[in-house]
Amino acid sequence: MNLLELEENKLKEVKKILIEEGTIFEKSNIKKYDAKFFETVTLSNTLIKFFLFFSLGLYVVINLIGMIISIIFDSSFSIDIIGTLVGLFAISFIVYAIFSNINTNKKKEEFPIFIIGENFIFNFTDGVVETSKVFYTLPYDSVQKIEFVIHSLRKNQLFGSVTFTFEVLDYTVTHSLRYTNLTAIENFIKGKLPSLLDKLIVDGKSNIDIETTNNNQILKNSLISLAILIVAITSIIVPYLLNFKSLALTISCVILILTSVIIFFSSYLYTHFLVQGIIISSVFIIIGFCVPMLIIERSQISIINYIIQNPQILMTTIFGIIGLCLYAYIVIININKIHYMIHKNEYHNK
Repeated sequence: MNLLELEENKLKEVKKILIEEGTIFEKSNIKKYDAKFFETVTLSNTLIKFFLFFSLGLYVVINLIGMIISIIFDSSFSIDIIGTLVGLFAISFIVYAIFSNINTNKKKEEFPIFIIGENFIFNFTDGVVETSKVFYTLPYDSVQKIEFVIHSLRKNQLFGSVTFTFEVLDYTVTHSLRYTNLTAIENFIKGKLPSLLDKLIVDGKSNIDIETTNNNQILKNSLISLAILIVAITSIIVPYLLNFKSLALTISCVILILTSVIIFFSSYLYTHFLVQGIIISSVFIIIGFCVPMLIIERSQISIINYIIQNPQILMTTIFGIIGLCLYAYIVIININKIHYMIHKNEYHNK
């Protein structure tokens, strides 16, 4: 069991024991260390955050314009303006709060891990409140495994997430860096702590266990992929038989087919951790863009006239904006993973 999954009273008891024996200590910062690894801030972080907030601003502007146009050109306009504005800005605040924590500051290091001699030093957190001045110090022989999940290969450097798992008393403690330089960590282990190489797991493959195929994961993702593909094909065939033509429905089907393909290959690219995200993103895109488009199409009036009469239709586009940003991010990760797979042998033989 992970230490942080303990009940509050038990966690306090174990924490007290660890403080007494020096495994947990309090310090303002760590100044002397042999190596430090931390979350890497990349251009993609900045672009995603910029696009999200730019789109959020655009979303507010479009909705306000839609409302103003309705007030000016529709004499029967009767929507609750105050309620709509409150809803609009409530949605904007929630989106801002969720995505404002994306780290785009290169001077800000989130949850770094330090190595001092043969000890790993990293932040203690209760999972709710950051305890930036409280640290674990754990010897290298307490490491159970080090898991790399590769996201990309850039300039002969591997980048991705890493999770360290330690044994503390009868519990496990994990510490993760969401996106970091994996090559730097691997080189340090090879040079300073070579005995930990047997604990290293890269995309599910360890040095001592070459079997990487997870049949259950492959079967699960294949079934999910097949289910989504069936929905997409059905959404093409049935309207065709009924002579029902819709651009919104066509776009939805294309999105679902692409999602199905990505999910099918996720097990082989070791990106199965993104399956849930790609499904949610595709649903958001369809809800935010395709559903309003379908409604407007069936109304048989122009988009402008429909928005003038029903400006609230624009409020759902926030789902499409968020979904599109996340979908694009996941697609980019998969493309980068394919690039890594193609050049994998070159990297390891360099």
